Amino acid sequence: MRTFFRRAHAVIPLALVIGACGSDNALAPQYQPQVVNTPNVVFSFQATDLQNVDDVVAYTWNATSGSVVIHPATSTTGGTIALLIKDAAGAVVYSGTVPPSGDIAPPAATGGAWTIKLTLVNYTGTINFAVQMQ
Repeated sequence: MRTFFRRAHAVIPLALVIGACGSDNALAPQYQPQVVNTPNVVFSFQATDLQNVDDVVAYTWNATSGSVVIHPATSTTGGTIALLIKDAAGAVVYSGTVPPSGDIAPPAATGGAWTIKLTLVNYTGTINFAVQMQ
């Protein structure tokens, strides 16, 4: 039975561990969060009508090549949202806000396990972005 609990604990997504710390977070059901994490294809995150949320969510996404495009479609009405993407070597691929629109083509980076991290500070609005392999 111990082995079962260790394995179950090991597969808890990092976003759930970090996101569950506050009384309200970006993954709360009322925000209708949707996460798509398809290795070597796309990572996308969406949460609707967030209200004054302070949270940090992070995911690991496997990308075999380092050429990606970020497709944002975010509507911010208050607070801030920061996106940090690091490649498998730990190099920063993108660090900045999630704009309302306009594709972002960061420089090519090292393939492997990437980190995608969102930091929300008193955020109100709708988050929607995708990181897609080229």
